[in-house]
Amino acid sequence: MLAPMDDLRGAYASGVRAWLRALGLHGWIRLGLGTLGFLAVLVAVGIVLSPLFVDLKTLGGHDWDEMQAQRYLAIKSLLKFHQFPFWNPYACGGFDAWGNIQGDTNVVSPWFLAYLVLPLNLALRVEVVGIVLISALGTWLWAGRFTRSAALRAFVCVVFVVNGRWALQAATGHAWHLYYAWMPLTLYFHDSAMGATPSAPIRYRGVVYCGICIALMVYSGAIYPLPHTALLLGLYALVLAISWRTPKPLLIGILAGAIGFGLSAPKLLPVLENVARFPRLVESPEAIDLHAFVQMLIAPHQDVGSRPAQIPMWGWHEYGMYIGGTATVTVLGAMLFVRGARERALLIASVAALLLGFGAFDEWSPWTILHAHLPIFKSQHVPSRWLYPWILLGATLAASVGERFLAAVARRRQTFRLGAEILLLVPVCCIGYDIAISANLPMQHSFWMELPTVRESIANYHQEARVPQELKYRVSDYGPPALPATMANVGVIECTLHAGLNVWARDSAGHAVGAGARGRGDADYKGEAYLASGAGKAQVVSFTPNAVIVEVEGAAPGDVLVLNQNWDPGWKVNGDTVLNHEEAVATTVQAGHENGRFEFRFRSHRFVGSSLIGLVTIALIAGVGRYRRRPARPQPG
Repeated sequence: MLAPMDDLRGAYASGVRAWLRALGLHGWIRLGLGTLGFLAVLVAVGIVLSPLFVDLKTLGGHDWDEMQAQRYLAIKSLLKFHQFPFWNPYACGGFDAWGNIQGDTNVVSPWFLAYLVLPLNLALRVEVVGIVLISALGTWLWAGRFTRSAALRAFVCVVFVVNGRWALQAATGHAWHLYYAWMPLTLYFHDSAMGATPSAPIRYRGVVYCGICIALMVYSGAIYPLPHTALLLGLYALVLAISWRTPKPLLIGILAGAIGFGLSAPKLLPVLENVARFPRLVESPEAIDLHAFVQMLIAPHQDVGSRPAQIPMWGWHEYGMYIGGTATVTVLGAMLFVRGARERALLIASVAALLLGFGAFDEWSPWTILHAHLPIFKSQHVPSRWLYPWILLGATLAASVGERFLAAVARRRQTFRLGAEILLLVPVCCIGYDIAISANLPMQHSFWMELPTVRESIANYHQEARVPQELKYRVSDYGPPALPATMANVGVIECTLHAGLNVWARDSAGHAVGAGARGRGDADYKGEAYLASGAGKAQVVSFTPNAVIVEVEGAAPGDVLVLNQNWDPGWKVNGDTVLNHEEAVATTVQAGHENGRFEFRFRSHRFVGSSLIGLVTIALIAGVGRYRRRPARPQPG
């Protein structure tokens, strides 16, 4: 029984030995340089992230509270209520958590197991560290499509992965920004599926993996990274298709997009329905000038409170992106030395991102036009966020130009190229260290929140108009906290977790369109269940996020029973459609049911149909892959 395994191990060991022998001296040097280059990237990452591990008991501040509450809700629903986390009853009067683009992002995620088995404070750190490592690996692979040099690949990584913008956004709790990490992998798989020449065959695996990366952006709530990636990848593919005179780059992008849509449909379609109900249309007049642009790249010691240049609005965390003077000159200077179809396509995509990053500097500026005419961008603002993908594309272009220089050196003698690469590693390590030290500063006060003493509960649910004092953090931040109430099984109407229902979307009377639930402390609060007429009695006898049982006594036929949750089309009562009673969930008491139980259940409205799309997509991917692996039939004769 052991002989086949012994044979397999022996064959594997022989293959490894043969590969090592085939490396030769130059191969060993290149392997060593690659190891050193990626190690330099990991050292820079470690320096930036080190403040997260000073005190492991703390939680993230600022917008991290929202992200933590959403992640905690998903695990609480699964482990304590044994339900899929469809509904969030703890914030804004209740809303479709699965249909909220920032909700349940740790369910279909590489970090799902960490959140299941670890305390929240540790699982959050696993997510941050893990996604940075994915970003580093993806950037290393993407840069490798344009250069063989370990030093140049390391340069792209240290400039993009954890630069000043990444650290400022991570420190302020913009967790969606972490998921720009999927952008380099998406670009890499698209490029690898395409091949290096117009005549190269399309690689099926690359198309599928590209689609998977797109789907993961949907599941991770990458509200800015996903449309940024789609537009820039589409532009890159379009220019390359024109230069190569083949639709192949566009075809790969379309196929990958279709796979991404199908795989993400269980999440994406409920999200789109939610966005249609609560459209987030925002003005975006922000613009920066050349002075601010230069300062955000080279001004030292950038932190959330920094002001090295005049900015139109928001904090410096939306503008700062320290990479240092040397890297800035390298990235900008490389634009002057572009050659070949792939570099031209990369240049045009990077210039587009750069111009978009300058914002609404003119009525005909790219951002003004994009924001006005493409629906998905009408819901976005802060155009300086385009500068983060710009630095990825610009640094990659610089690596491609550097590769041409190294190739010219190698034509004289291969040893000269290896010497040049060894020399290049020194300034790249210095650039990485400089960026890491600067990015370490905002990370020093990213995780500082301390929870109050909270009794985690699954019983005695009720809603409050505002966060009770005992459910606030020991040190307050800018908005009403969400996580402590979610842990304590208390709903809070005043919240920030939903774009259409949060405190910023409410009118002067404190109400928002779609908000029908009320909390204790509000004059209109009538309990967690009540009869609209005021006669009879309604009482919640069983509560879970997705299922609430209400017992009614002494109701009159035709009376309206109201559940104190915001109305949503996903709610059913005793299997039937619920009523929308002043934006709250309700049903009519029929004759014969004046005394009885009513079971309200919630499931995201489009979940079943969209899940079928996801399953069909998986089946098609598997079927096509199996068909392609079939051996060709021998020809007769």
